[in-house]
Formats: sequence, structure tokens, C-alpha cells
Amino acid sequence: MTEVKYECYFKSLNKYNEELCGDVVKTLNSPNSFIAVLSDGLGSGVKANILATLTSEIISTMLKEGVDLTETVDTVTKTLPICKERGIAYSTFTIVQGLPNGNVKITNFDNPDPMIIVDGAIILEKPKQKVFAGKIVKIWELKLEPGDFIGLISDGVMYAGLGEFLNFGWGWENVAEYIQKLLRKYGNPRLVVENVIDVVNNYYNGKCGDDATVVGILVKEKENLIVFTGPPLNKEDDEKIVKKFLSLPGKKVVCGGTTVNIVSRILGKEPEMDISTARPEIPPMGKLEGIDLVTEGVLTMTKTLEYLKTSDFDELKLPSDRNAALELAKLLINADTVHIIMGQSINPFYQNPDLPASISIRKNIVEELARILREHGKEVTIEYC
Repeated sequence: MTEVKYECYFKSLNKYNEELCGDVVKTLNSPNSFIAVLSDGLGSGVKANILATLTSEIISTMLKEGVDLTETVDTVTKTLPICKERGIAYSTFTIVQGLPNGNVKITNFDNPDPMIIVDGAIILEKPKQKVFAGKIVKIWELKLEPGDFIGLISDGVMYAGLGEFLNFGWGWENVAEYIQKLLRKYGNPRLVVENVIDVVNNYYNGKCGDDATVVGILVKEKENLIVFTGPPLNKEDDEKIVKKFLSLPGKKVVCGGTTVNIVSRILGKEPEMDISTARPEIPPMGKLEGIDLVTEGVLTMTKTLEYLKTSDFDELKLPSDRNAALELAKLLINADTVHIIMGQSINPFYQNPDLPASISIRKNIVEELARILREHGKEVTIEYC
């Protein structure tokens, strides 16, 4: 079974002259589930923001804890403060719940319908309707595959341009078709969302008549990355460690000249060097059959750390180049789980022999790499050998 992940990006435009947005998006991503909530509070500004924030926080937190949807909606209804002017507590919401097996449930109350794109086609499947805590909600239950997409919008998107450029606003069908074209062109939720938001802003002539939010969720295959760096402490363990490295599921990376030589010896294959990828601060990449990326060790990993920090794990912010550190950074950004096999044999070139092995440069780099990866939601394990 192919495990999937859900890559989500969202962006909002505030109603003209409002400091706070009345639309709020909350996402929770864990190894076992994905939850996204788009909530649109009654009105605009501070009051709408409070209503939407409460709604999205309550729903996402309760669903994360496994609370039944009926109880969750009931709690929202009873918790929202009553608007003194209108005498009601009101916030629309759309909930997306995704599992690693691709099973997705979308629950919608009074927001525009979700835009579901399966295998490149817009799905117009009729939802089930249920009553939760006195509210009629629509529910879609789907099995999605890598490449499928879910778009969520608030009504400020659907009615963009109303009365000024378009008689009836942009409209659900037109927004959905535009998202479909963007997905086909870019295959990236961020670029889809930003292009849609740009059109919305243009239709409003830079002065939004309502809060407008777009959420893009792309289903992708879950990616495992295995990194082997540094020779094992005991040379007699070389073959055992290499065989384990090769047997683990996921893309394979070998960092370090000595480590590459060990792997090539066990594989019985000769590594090659791609001189065209050499840069002043970065040694060239290598090629080895059966391995996805072959690099030098300490210098390359140090530069990779720099790329990850300056880009904030956004692949679109990485420099436009092809070098070993960039290729490693891209693999790490796209990975969901990273398993690092780190040999503890000390390279005297990088290590003062009078200092303990725990402060070797390679180990420090690996531990810093693991820390920053975990901060960005990656599952990271380090195996010392």
C-alpha cells in the first residue's frame, strides 16, 4: 500500500481597511492524520476573526483528540459568543481529514463546496447531507491518490469582481477550472494558491469587498530518505551496515568519500565523479549504481544546512543551480522521514585526537541537521555504528 501525505498551502486577503482577517485556517499534520479547517466568521474584522479562530481551534483540537464530529460541532455552537447586533453566533467551516492510506473526509457547513480534482478531472460528486447539532452539513468521503488535489475557498473568492468586472462574481465553476489549469501547469499547491489569490485581488481592484481565502491541498506519496555518512567504528561491521542501509525502504544518500568507497566495495561497483557539479565551496557529486545521491561529507552537509536555514525549507527559495548540497537539501525538504546512519570512526582531518569523539565535526553537523529537520515536522532517527 502506498502511504500518502498532504501538502497544504493557504493564503488570505483581508477585507479592505480591516486589520484582521475574518477567515482563519488551521492545519494539524502528524504521521497518522492530516486535518485542515477553513473557518469564515460572521461579518469582518475583529469579531469575525474571533469567531473564526475559536471555530478552527475547537474543531482541529477536538478532532485531533478523536472526538466525534457531532460532539465537535455541538461544542462549537455552544462556545461561540453571540453577536449583539445580529443575535446569533455564526461561523462557517470546511474540514478536511486525511489518512495515510488516502482516505479523505470533507465536511462542509455553509462555505463554498470544495474543489476536488482526481486524476486531473474536477469531481462533481454529490455529497451526503447530515444534521449535526442542528446544522445541515455536506460530507464527501473519497479515496485519493498521489497527484489528486483539494481546493477550499471562502465566499470572498467566489464573489470576487461582483458588480464591477463580473455580473455574478468569479463563480465556483470558473475558480475550479482555473485551479485545474494551474495544477496541471505547476503541480504545486503554493503556486496554485498564490495565482488564484492574485486573480482575486485583481478582480477586487486591490480593495477586497470581503475576506478571501484559498487553501490548496496536494496528495503526495510519502517519502523516506536514508542517509549514510561516516565509516563504522569497527571495520568488520562494514558489510553488515551497508546491507542494512541498502535494504531500508526509501531514497538512498551516501555522504563522505570514505563512506562512498565502503559502499562501492560492498556493491562491487565503481563510483564516478561529476566534475560539472563542483563549486568553489562544494565538492562535486558522485554517481554510484543503486544510490540516489553521492556526495562529499562535512563540507557538503555544512552547506546543505545553510541552504535549509536560508530557504526556511521552501524549495522555491533555493538557488537555481545543480550542486551536491542543493540536491541534498531538496531531498531533505521533500522527505517525511529521515533515517541517518552515522559511522563513529573519526576522520583525523576534521578532529583533534585529544578531544572526545562526541564533539567531532561530523557528529555536530548531523545532530544540528536532525534538530532543524524535526523543527520542520520531519520524523528523524539517528543510528550510530
